[in-house]
Amino acid sequence: MKDFVTSAFGWNEALQQAGFAKSLRQGTCQLITCEGDQCGFVHSDVEPDLLWLRMLCIVPEMRSKSIGSQALAKVISLCSVLEKTLYLNVLVSNRTAHDWYRRIGFVDIENDGKVSTLVLPPSSPPALMKRDV
Repeated sequence: MKDFVTSAFGWNEALQQAGFAKSLRQGTCQLITCEGDQCGFVHSDVEPDLLWLRMLCIVPEMRSKSIGSQALAKVISLCSVLEKTLYLNVLVSNRTAHDWYRRIGFVDIENDGKVSTLVLPPSSPPALMKRDV
C-alpha cells in the first residue's frame, strides 16, 4: 500500500509506523491463511452503531483467488449478526480496491480527493464478486 499512501499523503516512515501501531490497538486483527500460509489480514473495529473495516490486505501473489471476497463475506456476516452497518475508507488512488468495493454494493458517502468513505447499505444484499483485490 506504500505507493497508494505516498501518492495521497507522501511517505513518512516514522509517522506510518506510529499510525499503523495505533490502529492495530483498536478493534480486531485476524490473519488470513490459505493452505497453512499467511496470505493477508482483516482489521475491523466494532463501534456502538457501526462496524469499520479498517483494512483488508491480501498479499499480491494471492489476489484474484476469492480470498478477499471470502474474508469480506465474514465481516458482512458479522455486521448482519450484530445488526450494524459496515463502513470503510479506501484511498482514492487505489482504484482497483475502490472499484471492487463498489461492484460489491458499497456506496461512496464522502470523498476528500484522497480518501473515500464507503458504506454498505443494510438494505442491499452484497454482490460478492469472484474477482479479488
